Amino acid sequence: MKYITTIEDQLLTIEIDDKAQLTIDGEAVEYDLQPSPDPTLFSLLIGNQSYELRINPEEESYTVQLHGDALEVRVEDERTHRLAGVRGKLASGTGEVIIKAPMPGVVIDLLVEQGDTVEEGQTLLILESMKMHNEFKSPREAAVKDVRVAIGDNLNQKAVMVVLE
Repeated sequence: MKYITTIEDQLLTIEIDDKAQLTIDGEAVEYDLQPSPDPTLFSLLIGNQSYELRINPEEESYTVQLHGDALEVRVEDERTHRLAGVRGKLASGTGEVIIKAPMPGVVIDLLVEQGDTVEEGQTLLILESMKMHNEFKSPREAAVKDVRVAIGDNLNQKAVMVVLE
C-alpha cells in the first residue's frame, strides 16, 4: 500500500508491501516498530538508530513527539491524497481554520489578538507541554476571527485555541 505522508512541510511517499517491506521515497528501509504498554508510545529501530516516538492521533493528523519536538504528521493513501489535491485547488485559502491543542498544556505566549491579520507561517501562540515549547503557526494568510485562550491557561487536548478566517 502506498501512503503520502506530510511531516511539517516535508512530503514523503511510503510504501509497505505484503511482506512488511518499507520503502521511503523509493529507498528500501530496514525497520522494526514495537508498541509499549502505553498505547501512544512506540520504539522504532531504523538501521542502527533507535527512536522513541509518542504518537497521538488527531482528527486529520497525528502529533508525533520525537527528540523533544512535536511534529504534525498527516498520512493519506494515494487515492485520498490525489482527491484532496483536486479539492485544494478548487477551494484553497477559504473557510475557517481552527487551531486546536494537540496535547494538554499551558499557554506561555500569545502573539495575536482578535482582528489581527496574520501571514502564512506566522507564530500565533506557544504552548508548553511536557516541558517542551510548541509553536503554532498560521497555515495561510488570514484574519484572526477568535482567540479562545489567554497566557497561563491550562488546556486539555483538542481545546480550540485560535480560529482564523
